[in-house]
Amino acid sequence: MGSITGSELLAKSLKAQGMDTLFYLMGGPMLETESACIKLGVRAIDSRHEQGAAMMAHAYSRLTRRPGVCMASSGPGTINMATGVANAFVDAAPLVAVGGTSPRVYFGMDAFQEVDQLSLYKPITKWATRILDAKRIPDVVATAFRQATSGRPGPVFLDLPGDVLGEVVEESSVPMPAHWRSASPPTSSCLIRTSSRSPNAGTRMTSPRRACCRRGSRASRCTSRAAWATPTAPRWLPAARSGARPTAT
Repeated sequence: MGSITGSELLAKSLKAQGMDTLFYLMGGPMLETESACIKLGVRAIDSRHEQGAAMMAHAYSRLTRRPGVCMASSGPGTINMATGVANAFVDAAPLVAVGGTSPRVYFGMDAFQEVDQLSLYKPITKWATRILDAKRIPDVVATAFRQATSGRPGPVFLDLPGDVLGEVVEESSVPMPAHWRSASPPTSSCLIRTSSRSPNAGTRMTSPRRACCRRGSRASRCTSRAAWATPTAPRWLPAARSGARPTAT
């Protein structure tokens, strides 16, 4: 297979997990990854602002019921992306956000555009981590997609140092995990949204709430915002949107 850079490995890992569209604003140190995604046949949509890239990825996830992927450069670029990621977190939408950061050797030295991006993203994502070894990229990307889609869906964040993206490894020495598919989608019946960051966040609706949903001549559906991601969603969403079956979240 030959050698491969961390940037190319990241592109292949995202593609292996089902990414077919990338929303991004081109910038370092993500340039090579974005170029590699395009070479792999990924539809690349270069936005005017990182916030827009994240919100487009959010909309993509809502429409396709699959994780949207957005990408930004280090420092200000990744900070700009945070607004859209936070919106996806509130909306329980699966999203994988990738941000570049300073090389490992310069951590803590006020390097170019160095920002503590992990601390910024942890409160607004289900899971946020930094990859410190290029060989771990496929495994961590697969974990990110699992975290984004299991339990209560939501966004995750991957922080990629520039020297990790430039690291050269033997492709044959790096296993590529299979495409993750959730075996136990989130339940859609009688769940209420909570502020907890737990993947299984949600509590059973109390009797008064349940009774409210039964008022009138037609039974209403009481569900969570995460219900749109369940396999049963195509059966009840049309009725909910047309008003034939009142639905509360």
